[in-house]
Amino acid sequence: MRPLAALERFLERLFERPTARLLGASLEPVTLARRLERAIDEERRAGAGGMLAPTRFAVVVSAADAASLARIATLEDDLAAAALDHARRRGYRIPERPTVAVVGSPALEAGDVRVTAGFAEGRRAPLEPDAQPERTLVHPLPRAVPPGAVLRVTPPGGPPRDVPLGRRPATIGRAGDAEVVLADPLVSRHHARLAVRGDRLVLVDLGSTNGTRVNGGVVREAVVGPGDRIEIGATRLEIVVPNGAAEGGWTPA
Repeated sequence: MRPLAALERFLERLFERPTARLLGASLEPVTLARRLERAIDEERRAGAGGMLAPTRFAVVVSAADAASLARIATLEDDLAAAALDHARRRGYRIPERPTVAVVGSPALEAGDVRVTAGFAEGRRAPLEPDAQPERTLVHPLPRAVPPGAVLRVTPPGGPPRDVPLGRRPATIGRAGDAEVVLADPLVSRHHARLAVRGDRLVLVDLGSTNGTRVNGGVVREAVVGPGDRIEIGATRLEIVVPNGAAEGGWTPA
């Protein structure tokens, strides 16, 4: 990070965050857009054809601000469009349509914003206006999954079955060595993985051919919990809490 950018960020934390706390102000979308623009300018890197812009962003805010911003249904798409517009105006190379995930964190205070920027690796998403961006995070974060939860697997045209969930990672796919085997021709041999991080359950796509969807959106990685709709090929998966299971985080299994 350049010294001037570091100084600007320090002054921003010094003045803007206390004001937000004292006045009870919530973050405005324009503030998040400006932070994205700054992240693009700070994190751009030189490439063979000119300056390359980052295209994958996580905007981390306080839990309270995330709840407030969640009322704006198109926020992440609007921020992605703003990032694309800024990169184009600056003349940066853009290998894929930008994606933005807004995530709430209990570690941040009201008014705090942390933006992390990443670059595309491997697959490229088209830049057509109707392209559907991949998401790397789901917002807001689902609640912790309680002990006793199961993964309910409903194959196409077949009855559902329940798979117990523990703390060990579980690979999902057609391969016989997968912990959750799916007899679905649209599923890759090693399609996705469920793993516990802290007390959250994270679903990671393993570079599958047909992708992984959560609540209708294509994801590369997502925190999932009860109520989320997971689609792998033509198979539906759901986190189900048995009747009488206590609320709370994961316990070792």
